[in-house]
Amino acid sequence: MVEPSSLLLNFFIYLFVALLAVPTATRLGLGPVLGYLLAGIVIGPWGLAMIREPEHIHFFERFGTILLLLLVGLRVTPARVRLLLNDFFSLAFWQCVLTTLAVMFVAMLIGLPWHHALVSGLAMSLSSGAIAHHWFRERYPAGSTLTESGNRILLTQSLTILPILMVIPLLGFDSYATRGSAWPMVVELVIAVVAIAVVGQWLLKTVFRYIVSLGLDDVFAAFALLLVIGILLIMQVFRLPLEVGAFLAALLLIRSEYGSAISIAIRPFQGLLVGLFFISVGMSIDFGMFIRKPTETVALVVLLVVVKAWIIRTLLRFSSVPRRQRVWLATVLSQSGELAFVVIQFAHTYNAIPSKLDAQLMLVVLLSMLTTPLLLHFAARRDGIPAKQQTNTGLSQGERANSQVIIAGYGRVGQVIADLLSREGYRTAIIEHSPVRFGELRTRDLVGFYGDALRPDLLEAAGADQAVVMVVAIDDSERSEELIRRVRRDYPHMTVIARASDAAAVAGQMASGVDRSYRETFETALLMGEDALELVGASPLEAQAFVERYRDEQSS
Repeated sequence: MVEPSSLLLNFFIYLFVALLAVPTATRLGLGPVLGYLLAGIVIGPWGLAMIREPEHIHFFERFGTILLLLLVGLRVTPARVRLLLNDFFSLAFWQCVLTTLAVMFVAMLIGLPWHHALVSGLAMSLSSGAIAHHWFRERYPAGSTLTESGNRILLTQSLTILPILMVIPLLGFDSYATRGSAWPMVVELVIAVVAIAVVGQWLLKTVFRYIVSLGLDDVFAAFALLLVIGILLIMQVFRLPLEVGAFLAALLLIRSEYGSAISIAIRPFQGLLVGLFFISVGMSIDFGMFIRKPTETVALVVLLVVVKAWIIRTLLRFSSVPRRQRVWLATVLSQSGELAFVVIQFAHTYNAIPSKLDAQLMLVVLLSMLTTPLLLHFAARRDGIPAKQQTNTGLSQGERANSQVIIAGYGRVGQVIADLLSREGYRTAIIEHSPVRFGELRTRDLVGFYGDALRPDLLEAAGADQAVVMVVAIDDSERSEELIRRVRRDYPHMTVIARASDAAAVAGQMASGVDRSYRETFETALLMGEDALELVGASPLEAQAFVERYRDEQSS
């Protein structure tokens, strides 16, 4: 049993060493992920042995895995899945298949049975999203062809984790004599997944709408946490894998109407939560395997990185990624990563691989991750890629709307403007804090974010970095003026137009820095919509024609 006092001390050690290791690794150009891994190595049995109790290491390892799968699931948004399903048999799909087959072939050549080789191939096909996203931010603008192709590959890998975890127990042939066939458990797992998905989706929709109607953000967050813990308890009661439960809970949350709000709320802690997982991995690495088999381990790492990079680079020839950038992207994705650690640990738990193979695969994955910064340095020099490229346009890994106009408030005025702009094909994002109005905009298939428009994270998620117009259509005059001041300060490139209820509100908005202020009527909404159309590129005549057509449609 884990003692609370020693557990608290170990958490302190975790965070203290991370505080030292991560900034150091970042300054050395290694990135935060490798900093967390090195922190785990330092405090683990092969370092200073600050945490040496096996039960503590196992606890942190399991806890970190569940956190990681929750975060991975929260990245699998419905919009991303739809985008991927439109082109399922893409280079991302073939990367997973070909890498798995290549690793499986090599593993069988060196004497592994086919089921051990299959587990090895599945694990090694999964790249490190944490490392890749760090280097994408460092080198290339969000929304570029390179980052979009890389994100699609990583999304495909994230989607494969659930079926992989469900299949692995069937590969535990070594334990059939003592535990019996794994088929009954897998059937129970499938039934549980389907039942939780169906019941959970209905429950989420009903309860979330009620909680949001109360306007209590704390209760909103508490229910999301309650759902996660509840699903984990169900999995535990039926002796099913908690890892699958964590991923399933995240999918349910992100697919709900308020998934974007949950994702935004957890974003400030995402790096730390992923870091806890990597620290636990660093502690569990067995470097004795490297001492016993140094040549074989290094050869496997080199083979993995070279073969995987070659497969990805070859597939990129059929993509729109510029030729000179293909080597760089292939290098970013050439290692194995966090999901590989999850698969290996899970396979060992269900006796799909023996302990020695588990230790060797974990070491190979770790060393492959350490090769990435060095290889990227040479790839960048070879292709003449600058140290860093930045831009204020595009997407951020699917989490930031690609909007031209942001509308704060979906009331009478906001609805007219949003309807007018969307009909003419302009990309619009809406921020609304009323659950009723938010539900309305969701039924109209508009891009919406639930919450207070004054929140910086919501403005960022709505695409304020690249949007050219901010439409302030909220009822509260004080909040409207505060929003105008914030947009004027943080996003000076945006033109701000606002609705006002009376002359005093107009004066307050003008003093806050609004570009144009309008007294509220239906005609006011049309006038604001006409100006918004012109600001995003329509000619004055086109904008006037759009508005006249819209007025005629509404009056008929």
